[in-house]
Amino acid sequence: MNVDATVREKLGHLRKLVEAGDDGSIYGDRMRALQEIDQILASPSTSDVRFLLAPTGNIQELSIENGWGNEFLALASDIEIALGLA
Repeated sequence: MNVDATVREKLGHLRKLVEAGDDGSIYGDRMRALQEIDQILASPSTSDVRFLLAPTGNIQELSIENGWGNEFLALASDIEIALGLA
Protein backbone atom coordinates (compact mmCIF):
# COMPACT_ATOMS: atom_id res chain seq x y z
CA MET A 1 0.00 0.00 0.00
CA ASN A 2 1.53 3.34 -0.96
CA VAL A 3 1.42 6.52 1.09
CA ASP A 4 -1.52 7.99 -0.76
CA ALA A 5 -3.55 4.79 -0.40
CA THR A 6 -2.79 4.61 3.32
CA VAL A 7 -3.68 8.26 3.87
CA ARG A 8 -6.85 7.96 1.79
CA GLU A 9 -7.93 4.92 3.82
CA LYS A 10 -7.45 6.83 7.08
CA LEU A 11 -9.23 9.88 5.66
CA GLY A 12 -12.14 7.69 4.61
CA HIS A 13 -12.43 6.44 8.19
CA LEU A 14 -12.19 10.00 9.50
CA ARG A 15 -14.91 11.09 7.07
CA LYS A 16 -17.25 8.38 8.37
CA LEU A 17 -16.71 9.60 11.93
CA VAL A 18 -17.38 13.22 10.96
CA GLU A 19 -20.45 12.26 8.92
CA ALA A 20 -21.94 10.24 11.79
CA GLY A 21 -21.41 13.01 14.34
CA ASP A 22 -23.28 16.14 15.19
CA ASP A 23 -22.33 19.63 14.16
CA GLY A 24 -20.05 21.25 16.69
CA SER A 25 -21.00 24.01 19.03
CA ILE A 26 -19.09 27.22 18.54
CA TYR A 27 -15.92 25.73 17.03
CA GLY A 28 -16.71 22.67 14.93
CA ASP A 29 -18.38 22.84 11.52
CA ARG A 30 -19.39 19.39 10.29
CA MET A 31 -20.31 20.39 6.74
CA ARG A 32 -17.05 22.30 6.26
CA ALA A 33 -15.10 19.32 7.58
CA LEU A 34 -16.83 16.98 5.14
CA GLN A 35 -16.14 19.37 2.25
CA GLU A 36 -12.46 19.63 3.20
CA ILE A 37 -12.06 15.86 3.43
CA ASP A 38 -13.92 15.32 0.14
CA GLN A 39 -11.74 17.90 -1.57
CA ILE A 40 -8.59 16.09 -0.48
CA LEU A 41 -10.00 12.68 -1.41
CA ALA A 42 -10.86 13.98 -4.90
CA SER A 43 -7.33 15.30 -5.40
CA PRO A 44 -4.46 13.16 -6.66
CA SER A 45 -2.28 14.61 -3.89
CA THR A 46 -2.62 14.31 -0.14
CA SER A 47 -0.30 17.24 0.64
CA ASP A 48 -3.14 19.40 2.04
CA VAL A 49 -4.14 16.76 4.58
CA ARG A 50 -1.84 18.11 7.30
CA PHE A 51 -4.04 21.24 7.59
CA LEU A 52 -7.00 19.04 8.53
CA LEU A 53 -5.05 17.67 11.49
CA ALA A 54 -4.03 20.97 13.04
CA PRO A 55 -4.44 21.26 16.82
CA THR A 56 -7.63 23.13 17.69
CA GLY A 57 -8.66 22.77 14.06
CA ASN A 58 -12.21 22.13 12.92
CA ILE A 59 -12.03 18.34 12.83
CA GLN A 60 -10.25 18.06 16.16
CA GLU A 61 -12.95 20.22 17.74
CA LEU A 62 -15.67 18.06 16.21
CA SER A 63 -13.95 14.91 17.46
CA ILE A 64 -13.81 16.20 21.01
CA GLU A 65 -17.42 17.39 20.95
CA ASN A 66 -18.63 14.07 19.53
CA GLY A 67 -16.64 11.81 21.85
CA TRP A 68 -14.07 10.39 19.44
CA GLY A 69 -11.15 12.67 20.29
CA ASN A 70 -8.80 9.79 21.09
CA GLU A 71 -9.65 8.04 17.83
CA PHE A 72 -8.96 11.31 15.97
CA LEU A 73 -5.55 11.58 17.63
CA ALA A 74 -4.70 8.01 16.62
CA LEU A 75 -5.82 8.59 13.02
CA ALA A 76 -3.94 11.90 12.84
CA SER A 77 -0.82 10.20 14.14
CA ASP A 78 -1.12 7.39 11.57
CA ILE A 79 -1.60 9.90 8.76
CA GLU A 80 1.34 12.04 9.87
CA ILE A 81 3.57 8.95 10.00
CA ALA A 82 2.44 7.89 6.52
CA LEU A 83 3.21 11.38 5.18
CA GLY A 84 6.57 11.49 6.94
CA LEU A 85 5.55 14.41 9.14
CA ALA A 86 6.11 12.67 12.47
